[in-house]
Amino acid sequence: MSIRRTPSARTLIPPIHASASLVGVLAAASVLILAAPARAREPIDLVPADSLLCWSGRPLPNAPAVAEDEPSTLQTLFELGTRLAGGSLQTGTQLFVRATEMFGLMIRYPHAVALIDVRAKPIDAESQAKRVDRLRCVLVVQNHAPTTSAATTSTSRPADPFLRVIQKAVNDATDSAAATLVTKRAGAWSYQELRDRRLPDWCVIAWGYIDDCFVLTLGEDVWPSIAAVAEGQTPALGRDPWFAAAREGRARKALVEIYVAVEEAKRRLDPLVDGHVSAFFDAWGTEPIERMHWALGLEGRALFCLAHFRSGDKTVKRLYADPDAHDPRLLSVVPSQARYAVYRLPMGRFLRQFFGGLMSIQGEKLRATVDRIWSQVQERGQFDVERDLLAHLGDHAVLHNDPPHPLRIPIAVTALIEIRDEPAVVRKTLDGVCTAFRDELDQAAAEGRGPPPITLHREDDGLWYMQYGPIAGPAWIVTERFLVTSWSPRALREYLAKAGEAVGGRE
Repeated sequence: MSIRRTPSARTLIPPIHASASLVGVLAAASVLILAAPARAREPIDLVPADSLLCWSGRPLPNAPAVAEDEPSTLQTLFELGTRLAGGSLQTGTQLFVRATEMFGLMIRYPHAVALIDVRAKPIDAESQAKRVDRLRCVLVVQNHAPTTSAATTSTSRPADPFLRVIQKAVNDATDSAAATLVTKRAGAWSYQELRDRRLPDWCVIAWGYIDDCFVLTLGEDVWPSIAAVAEGQTPALGRDPWFAAAREGRARKALVEIYVAVEEAKRRLDPLVDGHVSAFFDAWGTEPIERMHWALGLEGRALFCLAHFRSGDKTVKRLYADPDAHDPRLLSVVPSQARYAVYRLPMGRFLRQFFGGLMSIQGEKLRATVDRIWSQVQERGQFDVERDLLAHLGDHAVLHNDPPHPLRIPIAVTALIEIRDEPAVVRKTLDGVCTAFRDELDQAAAEGRGPPPITLHREDDGLWYMQYGPIAGPAWIVTERFLVTSWSPRALREYLAKAGEAVGGRE
């Protein structure tokens, strides 16, 4: 069954089959939020200068290459499981698989993802509730050698892994009776555009190549606007004077860069999320910031974390993780072959701000529940978390990638937060907090309240971990020197056995 095409449309992807719902297609579209580079430039050079948010990255050193005909391991596992169970993949699961496939491909190449714009309007004249009226996003992945001329580029390349993922996602989630696929041109490049009558007018998905970069967009006329950036007709973020200055020196070697137009993001996103964006930044207690740029990269085995903040005509530069740190007390906890980062910042204040920011973006009901438990915990345990835990933490945290996660998830690391003094008090306080939350979660599960069951567990040696279905982790434990966390109980035990006395005793 093929979808409807305009008479001039040329088939660049095999027929799209019926399935799924409007919500499913919206999820697929949001999964494929992307950004693009051109003419052997960086992907960031295809991101519009007025974007609200941008993440750009390069593959990690020694990252495995992508075979052109490589099957999706995740897809294979899901399909095998459903066949054994006698069922088929649900739409939500299919889209999750496609999103994971796309992410797994993206991080193996130079890439950029940007939120260009978002706007909302009231649902009706009397309601304060709003809905999305405009959403513009882009993904750019530099996954081919530069072409000799723009005329030779195409929306389709043999055995292209990104086009394979898009085809499967569209096949999973598009109804052939409602969808239209057409081929268009913007400047020197051709691209494909998919519309579905069940979706809002702004929900237009388009993809194609601009020279050596695969470009995927969401939103009305976004793909042509990226082509205009490639041709120099509109400004690129990578060529913005402040952004370019922030990238000079050490930041030029970054593996990951994060850019936020803070004030504009507040103005445009707050109406959609009940002011949570402003609440998040307010929780960090910082002075008003207009723009920020973060750069993370490696110098040898050590990671640097460098930030630039702009307020008015003033820019502040801060190095949070120093690759030249040589404190033997801290470096002794890093396995000999691991990549690592040594952060210097007041950990008590950082954790207070981190969890404050995390709670600021939660729903009112969840915040009220956490506040209630938090008050009960401290009253019942006769301790104060600020006084008895946060005040005893030091000014350093060490992160490293040993043991490595089997899926090489970047945030799945082992972290050690320095304890300045009174480790026994820190351990007792943290045990009290975790015990109270464990009891609350167990009671909620017994009464059928709340989300799917997340449980907390404590083992005899003081190691705590979270469990969600078959997934165990993260895990944490307090030693005489550190609060140590890792991505699973097994990973934490493996690291503790390797580190020995370097991390301090546990009792």
